[in-house]
Amino acid sequence: MTDANGLDILFIGPYPTDETRIEGGVQASLHGLCRRLVASGLVDRVEVVATPKRVGGLVVASRQGGVDVLHLTAPWRFMISSVAHLPMILRRIRRSKGRVVHLHGTGLFELAVLAACRLERIPIVWTLHGITEKETLEAWRRQPTLGNRLRHFLYKGCERLQLRLAPILIVDTAYVAREVAPYAAAVPAAIPQGVETSEFVGLAGPREDGLVVSLGVIHPRKGHDRAIAAFARVVEKVPGARLEVIGSLTSPEHFDELAALVRRLGLERVVTLRPDLDRAEVLAALGRASLFALHSEEESQGIALCEAMAAGLPIVATRVGGIPDVIAGSEAGVLVPFGDIDGFADAIVAYLGDPETRTKAVAAAHRRARDFDWATIVGGIVDRYRLARSGRRDRRAAAFPQARTARPPNDAASE
Repeated sequence: MTDANGLDILFIGPYPTDETRIEGGVQASLHGLCRRLVASGLVDRVEVVATPKRVGGLVVASRQGGVDVLHLTAPWRFMISSVAHLPMILRRIRRSKGRVVHLHGTGLFELAVLAACRLERIPIVWTLHGITEKETLEAWRRQPTLGNRLRHFLYKGCERLQLRLAPILIVDTAYVAREVAPYAAAVPAAIPQGVETSEFVGLAGPREDGLVVSLGVIHPRKGHDRAIAAFARVVEKVPGARLEVIGSLTSPEHFDELAALVRRLGLERVVTLRPDLDRAEVLAALGRASLFALHSEEESQGIALCEAMAAGLPIVATRVGGIPDVIAGSEAGVLVPFGDIDGFADAIVAYLGDPETRTKAVAAAHRRARDFDWATIVGGIVDRYRLARSGRRDRRAAAFPQARTARPPNDAASE
């Protein structure tokens, strides 16, 4: 066991209220990191202040897997009222001398926490999950309402200020590091979100021929509508193909749109929408599938891609954001431009119709998934905790894990 050197970490960010139900990649990342730190002994203590998901009600304390968790609620009508909890959070931080805060997420509450920690000289590390400025801009373009416009400028301002304030900054891909470097005071360390590959050992079997899984929160950004549109073309060439769309229900309105699209295309027998599954059901679906497909509009990394590779699934995804950092060069999948419905359908058909190519991609997926195992990643994060406690800024960038099997740029995934 590695000497923990007295590290006491307080996490602030999205955390599941029920470990059997993980809602989205940020929750999965924070939950997985906490579990790995507890299991590894790399730190002495882990505690979580979970950012609010609802307005009103009691602040609830619980203990999950050796981690003390305090689930906050917003005191008043709007989530930004969570800032009222700041004095209590600061008292909690001061309980332990030398405690390091690891902040996750972007917003007014997170900005207030970061600013307070800097004012009081509290060691703090910030992980930026995605590029909120870009995601909210795309939401505004999809629905050009006044509310979306204001939300974009609010989050853009918060993100830019957090980038200027954070002395230690972690991002999940080289793509995000390049995008935010002009605004950041610290050198962004590209350390990916991890998965526990042991969770997927022995998961597969028997595979269902033609079953494709798309795992991502039910939100327009994930492009499930385009995956469904592509699948109308897939079933014309592979009659036995089926698609399961799985994810947390973050947008009920979009879920209704997806259901209407399935009916309009006459795909009720081959496309199934499965929102809000528990963790065991998600893992079972990955274990049964033959292929993973995600037509996302923007991803900083896409932890679902790493989970799919750990489950031994070839990948068909879009060449956007940090996805090329995760997939390209690994032979684990094929990437197509966002919005290329025909190309997306053709890539799915090619895998489903060629067992030999799919078998090679399965082996490559398992290899690449090991680069994202928490056991491989966690040491770089603990180094940032020590750096934060020393009071120095991060002047060196961590290296994003490259694919183990490189190849010439001769297909869509390498472009």
